Amino acid sequence: MTPAEKYRDNFKSLEEELLIAATQYALAWKFGNWTARRRMLSVHERLLRNVRCELQELYDVTNMEQDEYRREFVKTFNLWVKSLPKLAKEQLDLIKNYTDVFVDEDE
Repeated sequence: MTPAEKYRDNFKSLEEELLIAATQYALAWKFGNWTARRRMLSVHERLLRNVRCELQELYDVTNMEQDEYRREFVKTFNLWVKSLPKLAKEQLDLIKNYTDVFVDEDE
């Protein structure tokens, strides 16, 4: 089974969550009330933290596979990232560029 077949549901779920996060982020900036905006941005942060955790779990699972399979997974993952809608890519970039911002408070 190829990585694309094995992890199809994971990729689809991650894409949906990234799009939900993008919508949450856009909605937050529509509010003039700072308190409402701050609450919505904290939800956005939680969404991104969840996506980051899911990406880490996916990495951990695939890291236990054979080397050739992992190389194939990386190719599949990169193709998936390139196929994402622009808004989802922007959210993924936020996770990559600002990972330390989304560290769990209890860590």
